[in-house]
Amino acid sequence: MTANREIAADQLVNRQGAQVLLSAILAFLRRNRIPDDLITDFIRTQFNQRKKKGSVRRYRNQVSNYEEMGIIMSTWHSLPRFLDESGRPRPLSLKRGRSSVASLVRYSRVRIPWDLAVDLMRRSPSVATDKLGNFMALKRAFVLPGFEIPRAALVIERYLDTLGRNSSTRRNKTLLLLEKNCWVPEVDLTTIAPVLRDIKDRGSALIHSIDGEIERRRLRRPKNKGVGEMGLLIFSWTRPRNARSRTRQM
Repeated sequence: MTANREIAADQLVNRQGAQVLLSAILAFLRRNRIPDDLITDFIRTQFNQRKKKGSVRRYRNQVSNYEEMGIIMSTWHSLPRFLDESGRPRPLSLKRGRSSVASLVRYSRVRIPWDLAVDLMRRSPSVATDKLGNFMALKRAFVLPGFEIPRAALVIERYLDTLGRNSSTRRNKTLLLLEKNCWVPEVDLTTIAPVLRDIKDRGSALIHSIDGEIERRRLRRPKNKGVGEMGLLIFSWTRPRNARSRTRQM
């Protein structure tokens, strides 16, 4: 009886967890003005095996371009040929030459065409232009306005894949992927600004160091077998706590 109760309790927790996950996703989609009929039609299609899943090729291409722009920005901030005497990114021109966008794209070893990279730079607050029309790097991280939903899809998809891999890893006793979380239940939100700045600075430093490490391992001529992608995601979060007291069940 005890074992059956534990199984039933686990099933209840899983069902409630699924409700929280779906609620969070639906709330996020609605905040970003995704129509309800698109959501319901997709759910109905997913549970109808006779219908084929919709194509997400354009999404995959856009996300690939977005990530490759991140590589371009990282190269701009780290490769000596694109840095000035103070170690800051040099302005880049649209003309061909050593200090040009075309040269940066080529040395970044990405697949995105340089003219598309120019278009994305124009749309990003991470890049500005001077009076001569040269591009100037304002931030190392590439940001694209209105790209919240594709970014969320990318993060959630990869995080869920990590959870699945770690679950199978425990059974196979192989290397676990990074999946850590630190949390405190009660903190004064009006006093945490210095802590958040410290988290941002240290997290950014870690990302930059790892970025350089994995970049050195990038294959120049990818093989057909044994090739994949790897990456690291860090984010911090805060959330006001409800005034109502909580009851906790284990």
